[in-house]
Amino acid sequence: MDAAVDRHAITRPLELLGIGATEERAYRVLLERHKATAAEIAGDLGITLRVARKLLADLEAQGLATHTPKVPRVYVAAPPEFAVAALIKQRQAMLERVRVAIPELEEQSARSSHADGHEPVLEVITSRSHLGVVLTQMYESFRNEAMCFQRAPMLMPAISPPRKLRAGAIVRTITDNSMLEMPGMLARIREDAARGEQARMLPVLPFKMMIFDRRAAVVSLDGEGPGKAATLLIHGGLLLQALCRLFECVWERATPILFGHVETLHAREGDVRVGELADALVPLLAAGLNDKAIAAELGVSSATLNRRMSELMRTTGTRSRFQLGWHAALQAASPRMPVPARPA
Repeated sequence: MDAAVDRHAITRPLELLGIGATEERAYRVLLERHKATAAEIAGDLGITLRVARKLLADLEAQGLATHTPKVPRVYVAAPPEFAVAALIKQRQAMLERVRVAIPELEEQSARSSHADGHEPVLEVITSRSHLGVVLTQMYESFRNEAMCFQRAPMLMPAISPPRKLRAGAIVRTITDNSMLEMPGMLARIREDAARGEQARMLPVLPFKMMIFDRRAAVVSLDGEGPGKAATLLIHGGLLLQALCRLFECVWERATPILFGHVETLHAREGDVRVGELADALVPLLAAGLNDKAIAAELGVSSATLNRRMSELMRTTGTRSRFQLGWHAALQAASPRMPVPARPA
């Protein structure tokens, strides 16, 4: 959501419930005064008595105020913990009634497409703000499955899947080396994996892509930088089916990125330092990451990484980087596999 919209929502929260700016001001004045006449409200807001009476009548209709039988009437603000909460429940009930209509509208759209014999819509998105709205809607509304190709630079860094996935929802992401080499990216993937996402890596991906519920996809043909090429919004059809099959093929070839499923390796009993080193390095080696990405993730220099790699090779009894990477992959795939003894 745009920052300006967020600030407006904070300063005018009752507008989201259909309460106008002047009505909200009148309600706030009533809350401060506890009780007031229409003339007092008119004086505080700088409006005519007629307008003040209309405002107070509207507040009463929405359950935000009541009046005494005295003449002139004295208005009292309804407690917000009850009145505003009731309005929120009413609005939620209205939105749920609208949600019920979605399957019917989808069915009508599908019937219309089949009857006309038209191919599904292929929309070109040229505005960053429009793209942000589309991705936000997709992430908030997908129900069962999301499939993503990630490559640098990030399409919309500020927009990501919900912090908590819906029950039964599956999110699968394939990331290429260009993205993994970005500082902090592996930490972000680790957080995503912790909330239930499945992550894999491949050295090179052809483009950025997000598919939602196999119904719609956002594809960016932007290979080098934001804004240099088109972003496509694809709704159903043969093209979307082909993209889903492409994802499945690439997913089968990609290497899993696993965190927290590898046993700690020890050079000798009680050697915690080497164990911590293995915990940090083994998942990265198993994913096939290059030295640059591993060094960036660990926050060390290339020279320090080489020293630590040599230490881990001595610990595992391997003689080359290839053997160490292979050993790491076996450990990641089979956590209970015994660690080879260090040669005497």
